[in-house]
Amino acid sequence: MKQALVALALPLLLAASLYASAPVDSTAAFAGDVRVDLTHVDAGKQMSRRELIRRAMRRSKARAAALSVVRSRNNGRHAGKSAEEQQQQPGVAVRPSGDLEYLVDLAIGTPPQPVSALLDTGSDLIWTQCAPCASCLPQPDPLFTPGASSSYEPMRCSGQLCGEILHHACQRPDTCTYRYNYGDGTTTLGIYATERFAFTSSSGERVSALLGFGCGNMNVGSLNNGSGIVGFGRNPLSLVSQMSIRRFSYCLTPYTSARKSTLLFGSLAAGVYDDANGPVQTTRLQQSPHNPTFYYVPFTGVTVGTRRLRIPLSVFALSPADGSGGVIVDSGTALTLFPAAVLTEVVRAFRAQLRLPFANSSGPDDGVCFATALMRRRGAPVPVPRMVFHFEGADLDLPRRNYILDDQRRGSLCLLLADSGDSGSTIGNFLQQDMRVLYDLEAETLSFAPADC
Repeated sequence: MKQALVALALPLLLAASLYASAPVDSTAAFAGDVRVDLTHVDAGKQMSRRELIRRAMRRSKARAAALSVVRSRNNGRHAGKSAEEQQQQPGVAVRPSGDLEYLVDLAIGTPPQPVSALLDTGSDLIWTQCAPCASCLPQPDPLFTPGASSSYEPMRCSGQLCGEILHHACQRPDTCTYRYNYGDGTTTLGIYATERFAFTSSSGERVSALLGFGCGNMNVGSLNNGSGIVGFGRNPLSLVSQMSIRRFSYCLTPYTSARKSTLLFGSLAAGVYDDANGPVQTTRLQQSPHNPTFYYVPFTGVTVGTRRLRIPLSVFALSPADGSGGVIVDSGTALTLFPAAVLTEVVRAFRAQLRLPFANSSGPDDGVCFATALMRRRGAPVPVPRMVFHFEGADLDLPRRNYILDDQRRGSLCLLLADSGDSGSTIGNFLQQDMRVLYDLEAETLSFAPADC
C-alpha cells in the first residue's frame, strides 16, 4: 500500500518542488504573546451533552489504542503483531488519525490562505493538505496552494528539520520529501517546506513566523473537520520547538458551552491566571528519551470519596529503561485512561460508595455506568464520591462534571474513565475543562487552576 502511495505521489512531489527556485531552511525565535480561540470539532452540531461525550468517547478509544502502540514500540512488547505491524513500529507517530478534539484557525502563505488545523500536544509534525493532490481527505477549507504563495520554499535535503523526520528522502532538485505515519495507519506524504504562518490573536493582532511544515499531496485516514495538524509536542518539528515557545497555556470550555476555548503561547510573563477562580497548583514535567514528544507528569495516586486508594507508586512510574508506564497530559484525548488494574480499583471504590448496581442499558461507548433510576428524584443529580488526582506537589480536586456523565434518559451515570490498554496513563481533556493549564518549558513545570474559561 505505501509503495503504491509513493509511486502515485512522485510526479506531484516533483511538480510541487518546482514552485520555488531557492529552497531555504529557516526557523524563527518567537517574542511576544499570542491568544487565539480554539473550536471543538463538534461545535455547532446541536447535540446534547450526552451525545457529544459519546462521540468523544469513541475518539478516545481509538486514540488510546494508538497511544498504546507508540508507548510499546520501544519496550519489546510486539508479541502477536504481524510482520508488517512490527516493521512499522519505529516510524509510528503519536496520534491516531485525525480524531482529535480542538481546532485552531491560522493562515499560511503570502498572501495568506486560511487553514483550520487540529491542535495536538501528543505529536510534533505541522502539516496541511496541499494542491495538487493525488489523494486528499475531506476538509472545510480549500486546499493550500503552494504555487499561489510567494513565501513557499521547499526545504533542501540538508535542512536540519528534514533530518528530524524519521521517514524522509531527497527528491530532485534537492528537495526534502517526507512520509509520516500515525498509530492507526493514517499516513501523510509530500514535500517538506518552509512557509509563513500567521496567527490572528483574539485582540485582532496578527503574528507571523517562518516555519517548516509538511505539504501533503497524498493523505489517507481522517482529519475530523480539520485541514491539517499543528503538533505541540516536545520534538524539534513541533510549533513549540520551531518558535522557541517558552510557555503555552489553554483553557478548555465544556463541550456544550457557547464560549470559545482559548490557547495562549509566548513568554506569558503575566496575566495567565486572570480568569482563574481558585488556587494555582504546580507539579514538574518529566521527559522520556524513548517517547520524547509526550508531556509526562509525576502522578502519585487517586482519592475516591474520603479514601485514598492503595495503588503502589510504581504503577504510575515512568520507566527510564524502556519508556513504559508513566502519565501524560494530553489535549487530544477526551477520556482519562488508566491501566486496567488501576481502573478496576477506581470502579470498585465508586461502586462501594455509591452502592449502586452496574447499568444493564449501557452500551460499548458508555464506559463504566451505574443504574440510578431508583435514586433519582425529579431530575436532581445523584450524589457521587468526590475524586482527587494526586501529583507530586499538587492535588486536583475534580468538579463532578469533569468525571461524571449523567444520563437521565437511561437512568444511569457513567465514569469518564477508560482502559489505556497498556501500563501507561493519560490525563484527558474532560478533566481539564474549565481549568487554566500552563506548560512552562523553561521551568519544566505544569500548573493548573480552576477558571471561568
